[in-house]
Amino acid sequence: MRYLSRENVEDVLCGATLLGAGGGGSPGPALKLLNELFAKINKIEMVDVGEVKESGKAIVSAGMGSPEVLLKEGWKGQQVVAFERAEQMFGKIDYVLPVETGGFNTFTAMQTAGIEHKKLVDGDGVGRAIPELEQTTYYLHGVSSSPTILADWQGNSAVIYPNDAYMAENMGRALTTIFNMAAGIAMFYMDGKKVKESTVAGAISLAERVGRVIRETKESKGDVVAAALREIDGKLLAKGVITKKVVEVKGGFDFGRIYVGGIVVDYKNENMIAWKNDKPIAMVPDSICWLTTDGTPLTNADIKEGLEVAVIGKKANPMFRTKEAFGTFKHILEKLGYKGDFKRIEDLK
Repeated sequence: MRYLSRENVEDVLCGATLLGAGGGGSPGPALKLLNELFAKINKIEMVDVGEVKESGKAIVSAGMGSPEVLLKEGWKGQQVVAFERAEQMFGKIDYVLPVETGGFNTFTAMQTAGIEHKKLVDGDGVGRAIPELEQTTYYLHGVSSSPTILADWQGNSAVIYPNDAYMAENMGRALTTIFNMAAGIAMFYMDGKKVKESTVAGAISLAERVGRVIRETKESKGDVVAAALREIDGKLLAKGVITKKVVEVKGGFDFGRIYVGGIVVDYKNENMIAWKNDKPIAMVPDSICWLTTDGTPLTNADIKEGLEVAVIGKKANPMFRTKEAFGTFKHILEKLGYKGDFKRIEDLK
């Protein structure tokens, strides 16, 4: 167990933004909430996955919606409302987990844990960010999606009972549209034994280390791209200026295409596949991440034409690098023009 200070949280948000693979929410709204959060609390208690008591009760606390809308309109703690509804249903909950790694969705779980005085678990359901709820190790390890609770910042809430995470995603997106494209969510209620089986352990600590390396390298005026690549055992896919970005919001998602350094990156909230000369050079569940050449991690919502960036590939956590996990992305990749099997980033050129 350890306590996270404000500086620790800032490092986590920086690292999680890079590791979010273009998604997971821009850290801007989270950074704006730090003053408010640490005016109420002094620290956030975080425990390792191995420290979770098997008899304890845990739940995932997150936000759902359009990253573009989040960036424009900010966040009002909708997930805290959803968490409080969950405690009304289930009784006392001991642990809070992020759904994914991202500058926003890692923070939402941290914010809930801090405000509600719960223990934050050092892990999440992916080790990167993803657009759909079935693309998590929670779902792949059989954690029930029912019930799922969604809420807006005004206290409106809904409880749904989907048969699986696919239906939770579809029903949740419909409600998110009603909630002006920004909903808090509480789901994947589980006991401590299931937490240990289904969680990508150490995800928050990894984000903190990456964020600290970026911060310290910038302070020493070093090569931030090289430092980040070393820390995550990454692969430099391209470096150059963003020449074109095309994006549209449909069905509760941001769909887009970004052109940079001789490659093209297609995304659905998060980066799904990168192409060079019409051949894939990286694909989900491996990550395609953005870092400006002067050391600022970016999400797709932050990307603007004219920015000079490095495109960094990262291997997925082994727990997520499976045929079953890849299967949850196939319907997206097929729409983007890729109909083959998963190819590891280190095997692509």
